[in-house]
Amino acid sequence: MPLASIATRDASAEAAEAKGATGRRPLACLRLIATSDLHASLMPYDYHANRPDAAIGLGAVSRQIAEARGEVQNSLLFDNGDFLQGSPIADYAAATRRRRAHPVITAFNTLGYDAVTLGNHEFDYGLRFLSQALAEARFPVVSANIARQLGKSPARDQTFVPPFAILRRQIIDHEGQSHLIRVGVIGFAPPQIEEWDCATPDGGVRTRDILSAARAWLPRLRARGADIIVALAHTGIGALDPEHRTEHAATALAALPEIDAVIAGHSHQVFPGPDFAAGPAVDPVAGRLAGKPAVMPGHSASHVGIIDLDLERCRMGPRRWRVVGSAARIGSRSAGPATATPALYRALAPDHRATLAWSRRQLGETLVPLHTHFATVAPSAALALIAEAKAAHVRRMVAGTSWEGLPLLSSVAPYRAGGRSGPGNFTDIPAGPLRQRNLSDLYPYPNTLVTLLVTGAEVARWLERAASVFRRIEPGDTDAPLLDPDLPGFAFEAIPQLDYAIDLSQPARFDAQGRLANPEAQRIVGLCHQGRPVRPEDEFLMVTNSHRLGRARLHDPACEPQLAFTNAERVQSVLATHLLRSGPVGCAPRRHWHFLPMPGTSVTIAAGARSDRHLADIAALRPVALGPGPDGFTHYRLHL
Repeated sequence: MPLASIATRDASAEAAEAKGATGRRPLACLRLIATSDLHASLMPYDYHANRPDAAIGLGAVSRQIAEARGEVQNSLLFDNGDFLQGSPIADYAAATRRRRAHPVITAFNTLGYDAVTLGNHEFDYGLRFLSQALAEARFPVVSANIARQLGKSPARDQTFVPPFAILRRQIIDHEGQSHLIRVGVIGFAPPQIEEWDCATPDGGVRTRDILSAARAWLPRLRARGADIIVALAHTGIGALDPEHRTEHAATALAALPEIDAVIAGHSHQVFPGPDFAAGPAVDPVAGRLAGKPAVMPGHSASHVGIIDLDLERCRMGPRRWRVVGSAARIGSRSAGPATATPALYRALAPDHRATLAWSRRQLGETLVPLHTHFATVAPSAALALIAEAKAAHVRRMVAGTSWEGLPLLSSVAPYRAGGRSGPGNFTDIPAGPLRQRNLSDLYPYPNTLVTLLVTGAEVARWLERAASVFRRIEPGDTDAPLLDPDLPGFAFEAIPQLDYAIDLSQPARFDAQGRLANPEAQRIVGLCHQGRPVRPEDEFLMVTNSHRLGRARLHDPACEPQLAFTNAERVQSVLATHLLRSGPVGCAPRRHWHFLPMPGTSVTIAAGARSDRHLADIAALRPVALGPGPDGFTHYRLHL
C-alpha cells in the first residue's frame, strides 16, 4: 500500500471493513496510559528551592493514573523514556553507592508499569550505571534502534535491551467475557545518542535510523503473535517523509502499517493540543498521526497521555484482535493540591529523605545572586561562575604540558532557561550559601569535561551557531519576539574570555539543526581576545563538554573537532571542587558580549516569576515589564 494511503486510512475505515467482512463480534476497550520525559521528577518537592511543590512530580499524577485505570476494565501503563536523569534525586542516586533500586525504578515498580523504553538521557551516567538500574526493573525495557554492536542488518544488531516485548494479558469484553490479547510493545530513541554520549566514561552505543529499525523489527514482532502493536517512540513529531536518521520520526512511524498506536516524546511538547499545527498527517485536535492515535504527554509529569482503543475479534489470520476505533487525549494534573498515592510515598520516602540530607550539604558561598532569567540577552554571573570553574580545572591539568602556553577559553550555556520546560525552568539562587542541590540547578546534566584545540575561525563558527537562537530583527521592529521557538535556550552559548557583539539584523548563519543556511551572514562581529582581534588562524584551547562535542560532530560531520584531552570528569564535580577550593565566589558579570544597537527597535522575551529582582543585569536594554502571561512567564520589552 502506498505511504499516502496508509497515512489517510483511519480507524473508522478499518471498522467498516471489519464489520462488513465478519459481522458482529465481541467488542472490548483497551486503555493505554503513558508518561514521558519524567527526568526523575518523582516527589512533589522542589529540591532546587528546598520546599514542597504539589504541582510537580510523578507522585502528583499517580492519583490521576489510578483514576484513569479505575475508569476502565483493561489498561496498560507505559513510560516513554528520559526517566533516569534530571533532578537532584537522580544525581544523588548516581553519586552514592547504594544497595537500593534506583528511585525511578522503584516508582515504576510500585505503580505497576507494564513496559518502558529508553530515552537519550538514560545514557548520561554511563552504560554500567544504566544496566545496574535496569536490573531492578519488574517490567520489560525495550529499544529497537540502540545497539551494543551493529550487525549486517538492523534485525541482526546486538541491541542494548530487547527490541520489543509481547505482553500477554487477559482483557474483559463488554459482555464480561475474558479473552487473551497479545500486545506488542516496541521502543525507539533518537539515533543522535551515538554522538551525544560518545564520550561517556565506559563507552557509548551504536544506533540505527528509527524507521530502518522499525521496518526490520515490526514484521518479526507481528510474526511472534502480536495482536496490536504500540510504539514507545522517544522521538518528536516531525515530517511524514523525514531525512535519514531524523531526530523526530513519530509521524513517519505512525504511517507504518504494523503500528496501531504511538506514544511520542523527547521534545517536551503536548499532543494532542495547540503545540502543533494541523497538517496532512497531523491532527492536533483528535490526536492522530498518519491516521493512528497518538499522544505526547509533556515532561516532568506535567501530563498523562491516554489512548482508548476499541477492539474487535479477528476471525481469520494469526491476529486475534484488531483496532476498529480509538480516541486520544491528554490528562492534566488536578488544579488542587496533589499528593502521591500512599504506596508510592512509602516506597520513595527513604530516597527522598536521603536526597534532602545530601542536597543540603554546603559547598561554598556566593556573594551575588546566580540566575539565568536573562542569560540569553546579557552576560550572567551564573554562567561566569561555571566558566571560571571549568577553566580553573583545565589550567591545573595543562600545567607543565605543551598546551600550557595556549590561550584558554571556556564555553558555557544556560541549561535552565525557560522554553518548553516552563516558567519554573530558570536557575535562581540568592546570594549566600551554595549547597549540593545548587549544582543541579546551575548545571543539571552529568556531562563530562572536554577540551578542544580550536582555531579563531572555529571559535567564530561556534558562536555563530549559538547566535542561531535569535530571530532576525529588522531595524524599527516593535516588540518582535527575540528567541526562535524552534531552538531551546540552552542552544545559546557564551565564552566569557572573549569580547564580541551580536548583529540581530543579520539572518542566522546556521539553521536549527546547526547546518549552514546563510553562508554570507555574520552575526558575530568585533571578536577579540584580551583586546586583540581574533584572527582565523589563532589557536586556543576551548573547554566544553561531551554533549556539545557530540553536537558539533553532528553539525558538520566533515569537520571533526580536534580533541586536546579529556579525563572524564563530570562538570558538576568540577564545579563542586572549585567551590570547595575557592572560598566565596561570584561577582557582577563582565559585559563581554552585547547586541549591536538598533535605535527605535524593541524585542520581547519571557523570564521567570522572580526575574524582576534582577533587572539591573539588563539595565542597558531599558527593560519594561509587560506583566505575567497566560503561559506563566513574566514578559519584558527590551530596547535595542
